[in-house]
Amino acid sequence: MSEPTISIVTPSYNQAKYIEWTVRSVILQRYPKLEYVMMDGGSNDGSLDILRRYEPHFHHIESGRDKGQSDALKRGFRMTSGDIMAYINSDDLLAPDTLYWVADFFARHPKVDAVYSNRCAVNATNEVIWYWNLPPHIDYLMKRWDLIPQETCFWRRRIYEAVGGVDSSFSFAMDYDLFVKFMKTGRVSRADRFLGAFRQHSEGKTSTQLENVGAQEIQRVWATHCITAHRWDEVVGAAFRRLVELKSYVFVQSMQERPGAFPGVGYNYDDIWAGQLTSSRIPPAASGNQERPIRRSVSPFARG
Repeated sequence: MSEPTISIVTPSYNQAKYIEWTVRSVILQRYPKLEYVMMDGGSNDGSLDILRRYEPHFHHIESGRDKGQSDALKRGFRMTSGDIMAYINSDDLLAPDTLYWVADFFARHPKVDAVYSNRCAVNATNEVIWYWNLPPHIDYLMKRWDLIPQETCFWRRRIYEAVGGVDSSFSFAMDYDLFVKFMKTGRVSRADRFLGAFRQHSEGKTSTQLENVGAQEIQRVWATHCITAHRWDEVVGAAFRRLVELKSYVFVQSMQERPGAFPGVGYNYDDIWAGQLTSSRIPPAASGNQERPIRRSVSPFARG
C-alpha cells in the first residue's frame, strides 16, 4: 500500500512543560509521509528552545501573535496538503503506530470520512488515570454530548473542505463544532482501541473553561446546527454517560490490554513508548520530510 500523506497541526502557547512529549509522540511515529505543522502563539516560557531542536521534523513552524487556538488551526491546515488530517494539542499525546493504523483504516474503509477511538487520560507526569471506553459511534448521541476525544480523531481532507474547516470564531468548542459538521455531512466511525492520550491538568482549557466559555459555546453549537432538545434527552444522556463509565470500569478491572493502552491504570504512558518520550535522543528526520521543502518561520517574540 502506498501511504497517504497525513497532515497534523499542533497549536501551542507556553506549554514548555509538556510540548516535547507531544512532539516526540508525533515524530516517533516514523511515518514517511507526515506533514507536521507547529503553530506557536508567541510563547515566552522556553517552548521555542525545545522546538528548535526538532525543527527538521516540521513541515512548517512559526511563532508569533495569533487570534487564538482556532485561528492557529485554520491557518496551520492551510499550509498542508495531506489526504488525512488531524490536530493534537501541545499537552496531549499520540499512541505508538497510530499513523500507520489510521492510514490502513482509511484504505480499508473508503466510505468513512472520520475516525476516532476511546480515550486514555494522563496526568501532568504521564501517569494513566482514567479511560473512556466508548460504544460504537451513533450520530444522535455524539451530536448531543461532546464525547468524541479530539486527540484521537482523524479525518479525510475531502470532508474538512466540504464543511468549511475550523470555525475560527470558537475559542473552546471548535472541535465539537467541526465534528458535528462531519456527522451532518459524512460518515464517522469509532475504533475500539486507543489512538492517543488526553492530558488532564489544572491549567488545561477543559479544567479552566468548561463551565463558562465551554458551556456557552456548546449551546451555540446546538443552535447553529439546529440540534433540538427532546424530553427524553436527559434520561438518554445520563444512560449514555453511565454506559461509558461502566465500560471503562470493566476495562480497568479486567486488566485487559488493548492497542494503545496497557492493563489497568497507574502506569506511566511513556512505558507504552518504551521510554522514548522522555529520552534525550533526537531521531533523524524521516526521508519523506527531507525530500519536501520545509518552510520555517520562527519569530520568538512574546505575546503582548
